[in-house]
Amino acid sequence: MKNFFEKHLNKINIGLIVLIAIAPLLLCFNSSLWFDEAYSVGIAKQPWGNLLVSTINDVHPILYYVLLKIYSLIFGTSVIALRIFSVIPIVLLAIFSFVKIRKEFGDKVSFYFNLVLLLLPVTMHYGSQIRMYSLAMLFVTITAVYAYLAYKNNKKKDWVIFAIASICSAYTHYFALFTIGIINIILLFFILREEKEILKKWFIYGAIQIVCYIPGAIIFLFQSTRVAGGFWISVNYPDIITQIIEFFFLDSINSGLPSIFGLFIVIYMILRVHKLYLEDKKKIRPVTVALTTCGLVILVTLLISFVRAVFIPRYMLPMLGLFIFALAYVLSVEKSRIIKIVIFVGLIALTIWNGVTLWNKSYSKDNNKPIEAIQAEVQPNDIFVYTTIGPSSSIAIDFSNNKQYFYNKDNWTVEKAYGAFAPQMKVVNTLDEIENYTGRIWVIDAGDTNMYDYINDMEGTTCIKEKEKYYHPFSGDTFVISLFEKN
Repeated sequence: MKNFFEKHLNKINIGLIVLIAIAPLLLCFNSSLWFDEAYSVGIAKQPWGNLLVSTINDVHPILYYVLLKIYSLIFGTSVIALRIFSVIPIVLLAIFSFVKIRKEFGDKVSFYFNLVLLLLPVTMHYGSQIRMYSLAMLFVTITAVYAYLAYKNNKKKDWVIFAIASICSAYTHYFALFTIGIINIILLFFILREEKEILKKWFIYGAIQIVCYIPGAIIFLFQSTRVAGGFWISVNYPDIITQIIEFFFLDSINSGLPSIFGLFIVIYMILRVHKLYLEDKKKIRPVTVALTTCGLVILVTLLISFVRAVFIPRYMLPMLGLFIFALAYVLSVEKSRIIKIVIFVGLIALTIWNGVTLWNKSYSKDNNKPIEAIQAEVQPNDIFVYTTIGPSSSIAIDFSNNKQYFYNKDNWTVEKAYGAFAPQMKVVNTLDEIENYTGRIWVIDAGDTNMYDYINDMEGTTCIKEKEKYYHPFSGDTFVISLFEKN
């Protein structure tokens, strides 16, 4: 059995790549959205000018949105088509493992990389979400591998790809930016310690990265000042430690078991890497550097979060390739079958558990009920009003022919960012325009009924459809829908 496995390892690896493509695709034939995804869909439908204005005023870099727009010009803007765009980087990451990681670190490391990539619960989820996480994973992993190759071989091609992948990472997600910053610093550390003759190359390609990122840095500073008034992230200590340990294994599972399994993996990796380090610290260096990079990004952003919260576990996703590489390397040299069985039985169990949970949430008939309830009665001249953008973002996408108003009662600086939902949605800071309106008004509330109360108290309004509550399993939002007639 062992000889058969080793003889056909690469063929099995190719089979894994196929499965890695299929797994997230299973969730792509689902048209339900949560706010971040609805935002991406809205951006893809915008003309280029509006797209750039909205994304510059968002809280993320612009590259993902630009690539999504280009893709949508070819394949359309349906939710299903845009979901498939996120599968592509996951598949490319698996192919990169087979082509490049296999060449540099061996068949077994590539095999275990793709096996872990397939079996991690977060892969299926974020490989089917209309967001930038899978793209960030790909770019950061390429950056890290080519930083290693540039240091090892000092070839121009490796330096160029390292710089390009680094720039792409920085323009995809801000935690990818933090990660490639740490990678550059660690690379400098080893160059100063052992390879001073290539220091000039580091400065040249570092300068290229900095110059190319000047527009991104300006956008980053601009976005930082705009979101200060409505920043939503909070970090709870010490709960955040558990959330970090369990994140890659938990995803949609509501249980403490992923935390226990995650802690087992962390302890196992620390002990195993320490043993390998004592045996040959230079050979194990790519693994220690990968883990050190992840650790430093988490540590630095948690320290920053004492001043201003910037960390949520989901933001670790750009570093996922580094974590998988470290675990894959350790497993490739692991001699204990029992350890491997425990790890992979655990991964298989968690990914099936998570997959079933996600499937039920994604394809639940309850997701359609709020939309169907509106579709049954909506008229062309009806307007929609809301104060909570979560559930309302889906309404903005699904009822794009009806005028809509987001009442920005907290005065967040979102007017230009929410241009993603233009032209159907308008951000208003007062209700004057609605008070002067005559006709039917759909009210979309969520956990509270603020908007219902505002409209109900307006002079000349009559409630013709009392509040109906719908739970939306896919997003976790609650839709509270009512309908008024205003004379």
